[in-house]
Amino acid sequence: MLLRIAIGWHFAYEGMEKIDSHRRGGKPFSAEVYLRNSTGPLAPYFRGMVPDVNSLAKLDPARLKATWDNEIKRIGDHYGFDADQRSKAAEIERKSGEEADLWFQDRLFNEKRQKYFHELAETQATERNWGALSYERERAAAGRKSLDADRRELVKDIDTIEGALRDAVVKLATPAQVEAAGPYLAKAPVMDWAHVRSLKWERLSTLDRVNLATMYGLLVMGLCLMAGFLSRPAALAGAVFLGQIYLSMPPWPGLPANPMAEGHYMIVNKNLIEMLACLALAFLPTGRWIGVDALLFNWIGRGRQRDEDHEDDEQERGRRRRSHTLAQPRSY
Repeated sequence: MLLRIAIGWHFAYEGMEKIDSHRRGGKPFSAEVYLRNSTGPLAPYFRGMVPDVNSLAKLDPARLKATWDNEIKRIGDHYGFDADQRSKAAEIERKSGEEADLWFQDRLFNEKRQKYFHELAETQATERNWGALSYERERAAAGRKSLDADRRELVKDIDTIEGALRDAVVKLATPAQVEAAGPYLAKAPVMDWAHVRSLKWERLSTLDRVNLATMYGLLVMGLCLMAGFLSRPAALAGAVFLGQIYLSMPPWPGLPANPMAEGHYMIVNKNLIEMLACLALAFLPTGRWIGVDALLFNWIGRGRQRDEDHEDDEQERGRRRRSHTLAQPRSY
């Protein structure tokens, strides 16, 4: 029970810390850094949760402008733009597109972009090759860091143009529209439920859903484990969560070391140990010993036990009657 409560405390505090991170003026929680820097065999899967993780859409003029079209439409729908406002927004978008075209026509920019595409393809080929040697994987991990720096440099000016476009279109909204619809929360932390309501669940990216599931999932699992409510399913969910964390950056031979690790590990780290502890708790009814589960579900067990005891009593009485009948003297 102490193990269950300790793990629950850990989960619940981690969840609350992530939920409150943006309210204290700090950097809002995001799993992007963890997913982007995954090194294990499932790294491509984890990186795929980050929208446009390699910025390929931003470095493609057609896809970039399609993204801008969707963004402008969302802003217009959010504020309820009229025809005149949508026309002005389209004109602002056209001018921003022309400014972006100048970047894509720049010779030096295109050389850097093609170099980035080539090195990215080589790195991805190594990451997807399960038979790659350890030194090849280490070289790919080092190359991934260099590629990420190149990616940020390439999209820096495009991000500036995109931000100016968004701000200019948002300013087209009248005070009455802003008051009625509220601010457009394109860059607000997704942990804010006002942001979730404004975007609608189906519009949330995979990363946004991962962030929400991580923050509130940790809190719910932690509270359930501490209170002993649905303790076995909560422990199993915790084991699955920790297993994913372990596989994202496993301390296996031949893989780069986790730069955020506290200490030095070989195969076994604290995430794996806590995962095994959660698996053990999933097979132990500790919530029925002391916890809410004891109040809610023990009566079922007591009722079943009473039925079994009653059946045993009936069988014992039947056996005694048969024994008594056989013991009676027979007359001929």
